[in-house]
Amino acid sequence: MPLNRLDRWLGPGLILFALVWLWLAFEYIPGARAPGEPGPRAFPILLGAVMAGLGVLMTVSAFVAVARGTGAERTDPATRRELAVVAATFGLLVAYAFLMERIGFFAATPIAIAIAMRGILGVRRWRQTLGLAAGVTVGCWLFFVVLLKTPLPRGTWLWLL
Repeated sequence: MPLNRLDRWLGPGLILFALVWLWLAFEYIPGARAPGEPGPRAFPILLGAVMAGLGVLMTVSAFVAVARGTGAERTDPATRRELAVVAATFGLLVAYAFLMERIGFFAATPIAIAIAMRGILGVRRWRQTLGLAAGVTVGCWLFFVVLLKTPLPRGTWLWLL
């Protein structure tokens, strides 16, 4: 039976990505200041472990499906629209990281959400777009600044001068 399911490649790819993620987390994020504290690398390590676990789960389930004779169907190739959405999302994330550094969280986040909703998802209602952009921005601020006492990027406006 041919191994032509996308899961057979996506699962190991996710595992590889998770291993690189974990290595980068250990390499570049400082550890805890005191024994017993989670430290700043706790969440990235947890995320990497979850990604690796999902990759293992996808890989095993794909090969079990082949063994049972239910996993030999071909997946349709991606359409131009799907590829455009993936490329636009990746581009938006890169632009968001750049804007976050330059203009800060409070300006970059609503801009990125509005571009995602109107440009990528095609939502045409301004009230819905502005409501979600404001809600996510305020919600993140409440969670990170108020609850976790973590500062958000303020940006450097000096590049405008």
